[in-house]
Amino acid sequence: MYFLDALFSTCMSVMFYLIVRFFFTRFVTKEPFDIFTARDLTATGFFAVIVFSINYFWVDSAEQIAQKKNVTQTVASGQSFTAPEMVAVQKPLQIELNLQPQSDDQSVSTEVITDLARYVFSSHGASLESMDLLWQDGKMNVPLVQSQVPSCIIAFSQQTPTHYDLVQSVESSELQAHILQYQARVKGATIHKTFVVHQNKYQIDVKLLVDGSGLDGEQARMFITSPVLSEEVKAVVNKPSTSSGLTLQDIVLNKPNNFNEFWFEPKIFGFTTKFLTTICFETTPGALGRTYLKKISDTQFQGILESKPLSSGQEIGWSLYVGPRAAESLVAVAPDLDSLMQYGWLTPLAKPALKLMTYLYDKTGSYGLVIILLALLIKLILLPFTIKGERSMKQQAEFEKKRAHLQQKFKHDKAALDAATAELINKYGFPMLSGCLPMLLNIPVFLALNKVLSSAIELHGAPFLWLPDLSATDPYYILSLMVFGAMIASPVATVDPRQWASRIGFALFLAAVTAYLASGLALFIMMNTVLGVVQTYAVKNIRWFAR
Repeated sequence: MYFLDALFSTCMSVMFYLIVRFFFTRFVTKEPFDIFTARDLTATGFFAVIVFSINYFWVDSAEQIAQKKNVTQTVASGQSFTAPEMVAVQKPLQIELNLQPQSDDQSVSTEVITDLARYVFSSHGASLESMDLLWQDGKMNVPLVQSQVPSCIIAFSQQTPTHYDLVQSVESSELQAHILQYQARVKGATIHKTFVVHQNKYQIDVKLLVDGSGLDGEQARMFITSPVLSEEVKAVVNKPSTSSGLTLQDIVLNKPNNFNEFWFEPKIFGFTTKFLTTICFETTPGALGRTYLKKISDTQFQGILESKPLSSGQEIGWSLYVGPRAAESLVAVAPDLDSLMQYGWLTPLAKPALKLMTYLYDKTGSYGLVIILLALLIKLILLPFTIKGERSMKQQAEFEKKRAHLQQKFKHDKAALDAATAELINKYGFPMLSGCLPMLLNIPVFLALNKVLSSAIELHGAPFLWLPDLSATDPYYILSLMVFGAMIASPVATVDPRQWASRIGFALFLAAVTAYLASGLALFIMMNTVLGVVQTYAVKNIRWFAR
């Protein structure tokens, strides 16, 4: 039944597509309309396959919608609830973490350095005390966790051990990881806590084993902290869904009500910023009953992962991604983490652009050159549309000239003017529509690259020429001056002082905006503007383009 729904929707979409094609070719391009040519049949078939795929794989059928309505009372992973004050099943949130302070000589710090990051673990709470990414081939450190708010501390409601003994710190060639084992004793139980720090991935596994009956029935709570670079920090959790697909939703951190809620057994839960991510993406059975949030300051937050009641000898574990918000690094740890790279409706353009950036960087070794090549490549791809648009503009000028002549000739005969104008339109169509095509095509491409370049941590700390950091603003405003100069140098078809004033005003405005943008994005705007000037001169003056 769902197949028939998708097929019917596809047939209706194809009919609408053919109707639009007919009117466009009949009244705009003035080309003959024939759907039985090889080119048109291929285009129509390709359109039908895409529409059918969307309807069949991504759009819910009527049966699925009805099924979802029938399971609204079922608790799903990621579903949120407001924690009541006194209910046995949904008990109050436990956000307190009371660790007794220790002097420096009482705590032991252990440093672990992998190919990707530098970690410091502490025996005080057996916590991740600090973490720095070894970024730009180790030339700079990017802090992600700092000692003021350590991460991966495990607490219990009755007794939370403060001091752990480091039992073992070894390299495992089999796991390609560094393993740290801590141990602490509380009344009637021994707590074993293990960190597995992966060598080639931004992954930390935390394992907990309780020996003895002293903590039977207790619920372990692991505290993870939001990244230090807390610009635009937000919490994320998977949406509750009855399907196998995994999609994420943002948890707004400036709404107090969100700190009174908990999320039932989420598959993904944590924090993400513009550049960095700390997130739990996998747990063992019993390790996660619910999760909730705690506010430390306006820019620092904690996520609390609360287990189900424990029993003696039971081992539970959490797997964390703690690293850059970069597609390749995320997918290397878990494919579902690719959902963190959210670009909205621009995703079909943004993700290929990001992959192309990575490919070009592997070939050039410079993100500055990558941005220049991207600007050049986009200009080359859109060049046929630009040439056609320029020709349409010439036709538009001729059209307007002849229409003005007709208006003068038949200014006293409206019927004759209407007939002559209709004949003129029948001959030339509306060339101004195709003349706008290059500009319309540029808009989604520019928006997608803006999304990619403004959120790409790959540019963080990447130098290029006089620019020390492509993720920061140009300290010398050279890019802004180049944008202004390129816009003024662009050829114009008029010497009207008013148009020149408008042109200078817009150039000043764009130059001022560029001064506040990340220099990577500003470099793209500058190159796009300069290449646009070169392209305009070529199209206007070279015969091959002008034909």
